[in-house]
Amino acid sequence: MMRVCVCTLLAGAIAVALLLTAAQGPFDNSSFAFQQYGDYAGTIFTEPAPTLATAGGSFLLTRPGKFGAQVDAWRGVPVKLGGALIQSGADRMLEIEPGSVRPSRGAPISPPAFESLGYVDLIGEIADGKCYFGVMNPGRGKVHRDCAVRCLSGGAPPVFLVRDAAGTLHALLLTGAGREILRYAAEPVRVRGELQRSGARLILKAAPSGLRRE
Repeated sequence: MMRVCVCTLLAGAIAVALLLTAAQGPFDNSSFAFQQYGDYAGTIFTEPAPTLATAGGSFLLTRPGKFGAQVDAWRGVPVKLGGALIQSGADRMLEIEPGSVRPSRGAPISPPAFESLGYVDLIGEIADGKCYFGVMNPGRGKVHRDCAVRCLSGGAPPVFLVRDAAGTLHALLLTGAGREILRYAAEPVRVRGELQRSGARLILKAAPSGLRRE
């Protein structure tokens, strides 16, 4: 009888573990080339977030640890730098190799123009772009809340995660809301603001008053 009870409990524990694993779903398709620094050349811009514009497209910028990039001194300047690629689909970011930013003789690259797509009212989740694009996996949801708050506090670019009608998840660069976003990180939130496009990137510009919990 004892053996039967032990085997039954063991089988039940295994079944529960398998169900919990299946319920979590697959990890996001993202990657981080940790300390694998490649060479990049382009022009640095700081609006709407620190960005390197290159001939092959643009990259958001960050620096090692839970910090955003500090590149104001290089704004509008052609540069070369070492960067570790962080990528989730078409969303790309570079973690700048410390001390690698240097002036380049290349011609300046103009940033893509901003196009207003109108005002929207969307429900989604605020996350930090650095972790969501690939440094952490999962880089969203309640399990990631504490890390997201620390990264956002340190200047990591905030993104607003929202699904379209087909269920595809999109990361909109979130601007304008300041530190108010820390109150809502990793929670269901409604954001009202102006949807913009700059090149291939979608941007949601919202005032602090445009955020509220769902």
